[in-house]
Amino acid sequence: MNAALDLKPKRVVFPIAGKGGVGKTTVMATLAEWYASTAYTAELFDMDPDNKAEGCFKALFSKAHKLPALESWTYDKLLGISLESSADVILADLGAAQGHRMIPWFRDFYKVMQESGLDLRWTAIGVVDADIASARSVIEWGAELQNTVDYVIVHNHFQDGVASSWDNPKLEPDVTAFREVFSPVEIRMDARRPDLQRMMRTMNVTLGDVGDRKTNVPELRAPDMTLRARTYRFRAFSQFTEARKVLLP
Repeated sequence: MNAALDLKPKRVVFPIAGKGGVGKTTVMATLAEWYASTAYTAELFDMDPDNKAEGCFKALFSKAHKLPALESWTYDKLLGISLESSADVILADLGAAQGHRMIPWFRDFYKVMQESGLDLRWTAIGVVDADIASARSVIEWGAELQNTVDYVIVHNHFQDGVASSWDNPKLEPDVTAFREVFSPVEIRMDARRPDLQRMMRTMNVTLGDVGDRKTNVPELRAPDMTLRARTYRFRAFSQFTEARKVLLP
């Protein structure tokens, strides 16, 4: 079927976590900008079922398709766009809402996409911060998805010197098992200036917007903010490049 429809391989990249506030959309937005810096193209989907006005994928990227998860009609709509798109990557921000419902919904979504005839490779982005609940959620998703996907664990450091919950001694047996079974790629996101992160969220701008001075917000056009944003972006891009084996088609 792939040959008949002239379909090329695609990578589906999505975050896994049932806890809000760990920085999933921030990571996904930076990842979207990383793809834009490569020779590969990404189709962006805002699939967060919560209609947020600030900081959501659609607010950050106007070209992103708004297709809320947990709806049955979303399967066909996303599949149709994916079939028609020439993009190399399907980048879908699922959000964290209703984690207990998201996993069974995702199982059906996965089945529909696998039966589509597209040559799909899947990558789950597990974002963990200092809160042990973020790591527990990623482990729960791993227990459900098993080896159907590749895994990237992002140690999101909100504060310098604060360890990722992935290294919490309470979770050592589970994390060790996760690493042995799934061999995840593990990368880190550096702590960001709180004022920069807060303004980026409320003004719906990305690191690229600030670093390239594409925003009209005076505070975000200040030289120190511009330089800091460029530094964060450079470091993040370096980390994504380290994980390119499971991020590119």
